[in-house]
Amino acid sequence: LPAGAAVRLLMTLYLTVASALPAGDPCEVNMCSNGGTCVPGTGTPFICICPDGFSGDTCVLFFSCLKGPCIPNPCQNDGVCEATGHSRRGDVFNEYVCKCQPGYEGVHCQTNVNDCAGQPCENGGVCRDLDGDFKCHCPSPFVGKHCQLRCISLLGMEGGGIAESQISASSVRYSLLGLQRWGPELARLHKKGLVNAWSAAAHDKNPWIQINMQRKMRLTGIVTQGASRMGSAEFIKAFKVASSLDGKTYTMYRTEGQRKDHVFVGNVDNDSTKTNLFDPPIIAQYIRIVPVVCRKACTLRMELVGCELNGKLTQMLLSVSSPHQKKKIKRTLLMSKIHIGTKEIQDFLFFK
Repeated sequence: LPAGAAVRLLMTLYLTVASALPAGDPCEVNMCSNGGTCVPGTGTPFICICPDGFSGDTCVLFFSCLKGPCIPNPCQNDGVCEATGHSRRGDVFNEYVCKCQPGYEGVHCQTNVNDCAGQPCENGGVCRDLDGDFKCHCPSPFVGKHCQLRCISLLGMEGGGIAESQISASSVRYSLLGLQRWGPELARLHKKGLVNAWSAAAHDKNPWIQINMQRKMRLTGIVTQGASRMGSAEFIKAFKVASSLDGKTYTMYRTEGQRKDHVFVGNVDNDSTKTNLFDPPIIAQYIRIVPVVCRKACTLRMELVGCELNGKLTQMLLSVSSPHQKKKIKRTLLMSKIHIGTKEIQDFLFFK
């Protein structure tokens, strides 16, 4: 009930009860609510002495015992109100000041600041202003809040950080009367030897090679290379890329706004390398290379480029057991240059 109606109801109840009682103490029946104390009144039958937080004839009205310029909080968007006493703000005297959260301004923190005005995104990132924040859309291979991190670590195909058990393929080519096995574990960039690459079987009409990264990774590019078999150059001219989080459901890579699967340009000979970037990056545990056009045979050596999801150097390379291999990987990383169009980005990575 409204407060006024409640008071009238209680007074009616009091008069009804009082009329049924002999004349005497008007507080014999305590009509004061919420712990109020009834005392006989002068000119009125009784008076209620209300506890803190309540008021009214019968203590039914609730009010806050806290008072001040910051009650209730005049600051918007989670701004913090601080009482200052009487202070002058322009032509107005105020008793408080609002301390605004990042991204807001104004007397009452009512204005959303354009967080992109200061151009916080680096390396060609595109800024989008949010409610009290901003988000950078980073071009590959840059990541981070401000696109300040370069996600271009070599992930271990060449150096051995990716184990043989992590590499699989749809088929394997056997040559020289079955004595030569061109297995997927050989698909490592710059691998040497007579048999030094993966090659799909001649009867395989839908070949692929796959790497299990063992956890979700951010993949920003791939470096491919062909090989030579019996003096003849073999390589992949064009390929697609598929990825998966669970190894069961795969998604073909497409650039933003593209309705068809993206076809990457591959190699032009058996020895030179070709670098393709993933923009946007691929977030996946499994990455699958699907040849589209091959020269003589679908033969491949490769390296993956990327980083952990947070943009830091992957720990895969650090798991290599051989000290000689560690030195080799360190030397490879320090000397390698990932070509991006006409630019070269030096990947400075150090091991302890």
